[in-house]
Amino acid sequence: MRALWGALAFAASVFLGLTSARAGGQPLDGRSIVAGAECAACHAVPDVAAPIRTASCTGCHQWVKTVSANPAQRAKAMQIFPKWARYEHNVKSYFAVPDLEVAFARLDPAWMRAYLADPYDIRPTMDEGMVRLGLNAAQIDAVVSWASTRAYKPAPSPAPSAANVPKGEALFAERGCVACHTFGKRHLGPGIPAAPDLRWARDRMTDDMLAAWIQDPTAISPKTTMPKLGLSTAEALALRDYLVLANPDTPGASASGAPAGATATAAAVAAPRWDDVEARVFGKICIHCHMDPAQNEGRAGPGNAGGFGWPATGIELQTYEGVVAHKDQILAAIARRNVEDPRDHLAPGEVPAKVKRPELPGMPLGQPALPEADQALVRAWFAAGAPR
Repeated sequence: MRALWGALAFAASVFLGLTSARAGGQPLDGRSIVAGAECAACHAVPDVAAPIRTASCTGCHQWVKTVSANPAQRAKAMQIFPKWARYEHNVKSYFAVPDLEVAFARLDPAWMRAYLADPYDIRPTMDEGMVRLGLNAAQIDAVVSWASTRAYKPAPSPAPSAANVPKGEALFAERGCVACHTFGKRHLGPGIPAAPDLRWARDRMTDDMLAAWIQDPTAISPKTTMPKLGLSTAEALALRDYLVLANPDTPGASASGAPAGATATAAAVAAPRWDDVEARVFGKICIHCHMDPAQNEGRAGPGNAGGFGWPATGIELQTYEGVVAHKDQILAAIARRNVEDPRDHLAPGEVPAKVKRPELPGMPLGQPALPEADQALVRAWFAAGAPR
């Protein structure tokens, strides 16, 4: 009963935070929508409290990493958690996640609105991506309006000039931008996961904001990880003009080979059984959002009890019985992710595909589509009657 009430309370909080109705003529509250959509499970969000570790993607993964680096704590964890070695092997994501205070300070509201409605991969060396939130247009407008109250007001700057592009390209290499960023096919890598592909800089920021950001990002947000490069105003403008005017799909002189963007496929398993699919798929990925409340102190996860703006589904994928009961929904969700993946997860230099989004998001949410070998494993297991 305690587990049931926990799940119901969670679902109610999401509904109340995300309702699209205007109560008493009052406008929607963007901060409450962000809180209800669980943005803080991945991001640091201004004026929104961080969730407890067990409800936080970044918090839980960082905890696993920290404990694993301490021999005494790791030994204790190995005793308490029978699958601790698997956690260490699987936890590789949600470490380099953007701080939304930094994002709100510099991103163009029009771009934020379009991105929340239809996100795409802007960090091609990061496996995880922005989840598609279950928000309607009015809710997105409210979120962007609230976020925009934290925007930095840059000084006016000269209009971009094509004459600056050669100098800007030289500065891009000389000042080490290529160490962190990709720039379309013009500079392919290797880059770092947290640094976005700069082909999108012209869309994500206004020309004035981009010039100010390049010259002194810490003046716009002290929390940024972007370093101040010590550029003069003229140099900052030249670099801005290069990013705004150069063709990102034309390979530059310093372009290098792109790192592989596809996830390695897993080996096929003959006559798969529950232990196989649980270790490689359900217990590795699906369990994060589709938990069994009885095994998690009442927590059901956002995929089961509702979250990220989506209503509760009641789909529990931590137990054999839960997985078998939802065969059709599982196979359909995996197929939907295949449709969305060419927009949501790219190799460096690739451009997001234009896709018709399914009404419901594909799974795994925010992660690349399952490798084909793992998809085949799940299909083969179900086809064989889901043997234990």
